[in-house]
Amino acid sequence: VCVHVCMCVHVCAYVCICVYMCTCVHVCYVLFRFDAISGTLAAQQSAIYEKAAVLFNVSSLHTQIAAQQDRSTREGLDLATCNLQKAIGCLDYMKDTFSHSPTKDMSVEMLNMFGDLMKAQSHELSIWEAEKLAGLQTDVVSLIGYAEKTKRISESYKAVCEQVDEPSMKGYLPACWVAIIKIKDAHFRGLSHYYAALVHILLSELFRHGGHISESVRTEMHFMYTDTNKELFSENVKDHNGFALSHLDSACIQSEYAVKYDRLCKDLEPLKPLHQLLTETNEQNLTKRQEMANIESNAVCPSSIQPAAVDLNPPPPDFSTVRTRDGFKALGPLPSFSAENSWTVPRTVVLRKGKSGFGFSLQGSYPVSFVDVEDTGPAKVGWGRGEGRALY
Repeated sequence: VCVHVCMCVHVCAYVCICVYMCTCVHVCYVLFRFDAISGTLAAQQSAIYEKAAVLFNVSSLHTQIAAQQDRSTREGLDLATCNLQKAIGCLDYMKDTFSHSPTKDMSVEMLNMFGDLMKAQSHELSIWEAEKLAGLQTDVVSLIGYAEKTKRISESYKAVCEQVDEPSMKGYLPACWVAIIKIKDAHFRGLSHYYAALVHILLSELFRHGGHISESVRTEMHFMYTDTNKELFSENVKDHNGFALSHLDSACIQSEYAVKYDRLCKDLEPLKPLHQLLTETNEQNLTKRQEMANIESNAVCPSSIQPAAVDLNPPPPDFSTVRTRDGFKALGPLPSFSAENSWTVPRTVVLRKGKSGFGFSLQGSYPVSFVDVEDTGPAKVGWGRGEGRALY
């Protein structure tokens, strides 16, 4: 890159010029970057790759900002969810505009996995942590909602589990990442069955005391299940006890899976609160199952719970909000000051004015080109036509 040249005239007879010798050659540049997961060094000559790397880092920063929020407050929860959705927007933009990455962390496969993981965490914050912050209720309609929402979260993590289990992912992702994803899938799937069991327990108590199911509850149960098993809407106490037992069995299995994944990963041993949460959830499921061990029930096939419909609208990155100034523009126009021109080290040339002048002509402005250099004039100092460049 060429910097400006000082030009001054001494007593109208001497000209002191810093001269840059320029030849039009192609200059190659190489961009280096380390893989964010494996640390592998990769190189590429495309400027698009550097832009994608910056956008990838912006997405990573959004996830770190989300992780640092105080999720025990509504404001912190909203900020965490907002930053996760911004990260999703950056990843989606990269998938649409960038491909053939030399590093695996920015491959389409990994961008899909990162995006789905951020969506799962966004679902967890927006539809479950928000409910916990507001306070969990114990009425039938609320419990149906909890079952559907936790099923939505588990389905989101299940999609990520299927991706991390691909052969190409084996040995690439950290073991603790894979363990956490599988733990959350099993944990929220177990919670979904647990809340569904509580729904049927409450309905069984209602029918035992001569009550009847309301139309609002009946409508919610239609949305809760994917099938139309007639026993689901009957007022038979034993049928609902059977559904409660089948859901509790599934909840116990899933919570035991979550505990097993936690114990098998040594990297998660320092996370004592996680181990305590999973253990308490498993004990809760087992205790509720033991309470219903001697209750009369009909053997029924457990129904599949319908996940709640949650729409995420991740915003794409808005580049117009970031104003930047290219400092190299002060050097001059791009055709002259670009990587296509190879400039020598500037040197000072002192010219003594001859009878016919300095022996050259000037053309253009900012930068000025030396043209028509006379072979016998004072300016013949070793550069050819169009090669000398100077700035006033």
